Amino acid sequence: MTVHSPETAAVAAPASRERLLRYAYMKLTRDFDARFEALLLTGRVSKWYSEVGNEATTIPAGLALGPGDALCTLHRDLGAILAVYLDPARAFPGFGFGEPDGRRPEPDHLLNRLALQLLGKGDGFSQGVERSFHYGYLAPEHGILHIGMISHLGSMIPVAAGCAFAFRHSGSDRVAINFIGEGGTSTGDFHEGLNMAAVWRLPLILVIENNRYAFSTPAHLQYAAARLSDRGAGYGIAAETVDGNDPDVMAEALRRAVDRARSGQGPTLIEAMLGRMRGHSEGDDSLKVVPPDELAVYRAGDPVPAYARRLEEAGILDAGTRERLETRIAAMVETAIARAIDAPPPAPEVALRPVFAPVPPTARVPEAPAVIRRRKQTGEVTYVDAINQALLEEMERDPSVVMMGQDIGAFEGAFRTTRGLHSRWPHRVLDTPIAESGTIGIAIGASLLGYRPVVEMQFADFISCGFNQLVNVAAKLYYRWQVPCPIVVRLPTGGGVGAGPFHSQNDEGWFAQTPGLKVVCPATAEDAMGLLKAAIRDPNPVMLFEHKFLYRRIKSVLPAGDAVARIGEARVMRPGRHLTLIAYGAATWTALEAAEELTKSGVEAEVIDLRTLVPYDEETVLASVRRTGRALIVHEAPITLGFGAEVAARLADAAFPWLDAPIRRVAYPDRPVPYAKNLEKVLLPDKEKVLAAARELVAY
Repeated sequence: MTVHSPETAAVAAPASRERLLRYAYMKLTRDFDARFEALLLTGRVSKWYSEVGNEATTIPAGLALGPGDALCTLHRDLGAILAVYLDPARAFPGFGFGEPDGRRPEPDHLLNRLALQLLGKGDGFSQGVERSFHYGYLAPEHGILHIGMISHLGSMIPVAAGCAFAFRHSGSDRVAINFIGEGGTSTGDFHEGLNMAAVWRLPLILVIENNRYAFSTPAHLQYAAARLSDRGAGYGIAAETVDGNDPDVMAEALRRAVDRARSGQGPTLIEAMLGRMRGHSEGDDSLKVVPPDELAVYRAGDPVPAYARRLEEAGILDAGTRERLETRIAAMVETAIARAIDAPPPAPEVALRPVFAPVPPTARVPEAPAVIRRRKQTGEVTYVDAINQALLEEMERDPSVVMMGQDIGAFEGAFRTTRGLHSRWPHRVLDTPIAESGTIGIAIGASLLGYRPVVEMQFADFISCGFNQLVNVAAKLYYRWQVPCPIVVRLPTGGGVGAGPFHSQNDEGWFAQTPGLKVVCPATAEDAMGLLKAAIRDPNPVMLFEHKFLYRRIKSVLPAGDAVARIGEARVMRPGRHLTLIAYGAATWTALEAAEELTKSGVEAEVIDLRTLVPYDEETVLASVRRTGRALIVHEAPITLGFGAEVAARLADAAFPWLDAPIRRVAYPDRPVPYAKNLEKVLLPDKEKVLAAARELVAY
């Protein structure tokens, strides 16, 4: 018999309560999960990803977080969600888990709402828009910041790092925990997110739930390292491999990681070794890849009953306590799910909810910052200087604006658009590694927590390396969660400068068809400033395509005051009555040159600069074509599925009765951009090509 001193007993009692609390959440998670496995068999849910076998890893992670910390989860992290959502004093009354915290909603309410979410009901977190654990629940008033997943594994690691960036940048000691399976560590976002978190010493804890099989692919076909934690040394961060079936060991590892993060020591990589006890999803038969003798070992070590036995042996969980606890849990689970089953489905109009967050009606500040008041009308400025001026004014106006990109700091950007900004705000104008996906993901995470990141691509072509973060994370966020994602991605785009096939693409069409992204293409220096300022203030992700041929060739006199343009408005650049030329970006100037030439033969062409592709100003374009009866669309993007195809289709539908000639397009042929300037000139939509098409239309 062990005799404890009073001091030892005083220490042991809290430890016993902590262990009992871990078991309470583990049992609640297991019972909740089991009910959904049963609901799958009866057709109540179409898909279920079981957490059975992961509880000893996820619950200590959830319990390690405090109010205002960020939890970023995947399919099998139900335990962490419950530990973050539910106040233990109210979830498990009478078990000595302290006083109610007074910040979180009632546990029964949250458990029911979670069940509604998982069943796709109208009162779930996403109102039926999102499946299972893809939702987000950002309730800072309750101290809960839960960021769900997308199906592309690894993609949320940079987003979680972005949350950690927001914490560190604001001076908070909050931390972010993210989960990934061992298969997801093979993705590029695993490297980009973790490397950037390491370079910037972000308070990120990444937990690898290594159950040795990614869907059906065994670990030895995923990586050659002896342990995934060995990668930590390569990133210069703390890392360890622990027994993911032991909640006490996990709790200690997480405590160390949280202490490091809160004290500014940067990220920690924790590899939790688990046993594969269920398939990738229930009913997919993927468990058959686990050899029977190996599966038997995992089942024999099932962490929930194993931990119960340990607590019984330690005298922490006696028969009476266990019965009371399990009775309470059974009642909670049954009540939450029974009410959810009977709840109504989503209202049909939810499908039509907006993809864009509303822009505040007062976009202009009542008193302009000093930098605007100091701006003098000293003649024309170049397009590139107008961009620099917009960034300067917005950074002075709003401390939540941060800039990220390759070589934008001391070097001041490949095109010098960030000239003078890093020297003034070294902690807000940040050089990044070569990691487009990681950078955009971090920007997204930071935007969710109050920042307005502006990301510069060195060339628009490189955006392909960050494509997934834009079209699958940023673009869909507001529709999925009704949470704004105010990021701006600046893209030096276009040809005409002999830069070849990887520095000259006009890739705005890749994004114009993605709901949730705004696409802006300024043609003038005035618009480069005004539309960039509007983009930074917009609560949505905005792609700003800056045609680099215009950077130092086009000049404007900047308007006085806080010159914020309006996204979604086209502009009539030149009035006319015989023909409408519709263009954007550098092609606007080509259209203007052609219109000037046409006047020599008595043809008055109206020129419309779209300025914004999404939202598209159909009203202005349609009104012009109704007046002139003819439409010629000019752009530098390829002709097949370039944005001109959309303009033509809409005009064919809405302006057909007014058309006196077919709708025509002058665009780049479906070819990459050659390097030699004489070859590029053959393909560019120049003035001569526009004149030929315009004269043909007028004579039709």
